[in-house]
Order: sequence, then C-alpha cells, then structure tokens
Amino acid sequence: MTKASPLREAFLEDHRKLTRGLLRLLDALKENDLVAARREADRLDQDAGPHMAFEEQVFYPTLDRILGSAFVDQLYHEHAEGQDAVRTVLNREPDHPFADHERQALVEHVETALEHALSCGTLLSHVDVLEAPAKQEMLERLLELRRRGRRWTALGSPTAQPDS
Repeated sequence: MTKASPLREAFLEDHRKLTRGLLRLLDALKENDLVAARREADRLDQDAGPHMAFEEQVFYPTLDRILGSAFVDQLYHEHAEGQDAVRTVLNREPDHPFADHERQALVEHVETALEHALSCGTLLSHVDVLEAPAKQEMLERLLELRRRGRRWTALGSPTAQPDS
C-alpha cells in the first residue's frame, strides 16, 4: 500500500475535525440546546477557518480548471450554507432561542455542510495527479493558513470565486 501524501494527510485530518464539529453542532441544534450550539459553533468557527480558506483560495481554483465552474460553484454554495449557519448561531443570544422554523433551516444548512465535508475528501484524487512541486506548494499554503488561524466567519463570502 502506498503511503498517503502529506497534503492528503493534512487535508483529511482537517476534514475529520470539521466533520466532528459539524456533527456536534447538528446534535446541539436538534436538541434545541442553544448554549451547546453556540459552544460548538465557536469551536467550529475557529477549527474550520484555515481549511475553508485553503479550499476556497487554493483547492477550488485547481478543481475549477479540472472539473469546471458549475461543479465548483456548488462547492462554494455548500460552504456558504455552513458558514451562514455558524454565523447565525454565534450571533444569537442564548436567552433568545430559535423559532422551530429557524432551527430547522439551520439544521438543513449544517446537514448540507456535513454532507459536503464527508464527500469533499474524495476530490483529492484530482489533485493527486499533479506533479510533486504543485502538491508541495498546496501543502505549504494549507500549513500557512493554519498558522494564521482565521475564523471561518471572518472569511469573505464563499459564493464568489476568487480570481485564479
């Protein structure tokens, strides 16, 4: 069996963390526990930010050249739903619970982000065909974004693709 590339390992490590955070947020929302939901949204906001920046600034522009903009636009949309859910939960005071329809909309957005996180890792196969220097550069960008540690909600709207 071939050893996974450092880029693949780092990417999947981020996705495991993202998936766990989304699951915890989803559980808290389904249980209507706003205190727990805010705690999990805050943790997710911190943990996911660097990886989301990597995907939107580095990974998706690469995928766009390989898979086309219609597919990649959907990925940006899925990020936007997750980011919006996290921001909405963080902006809600614990003593002002969500109405049932608001909470259901948040649950649906988090479920979209969770499905995205679970399936996005498979897209790495398109990057695995790149030459080693290109993969190394992508890894260095991911590690740099991790060092910077920006929150997911501090990133710009993922609905618009950056210039490649």
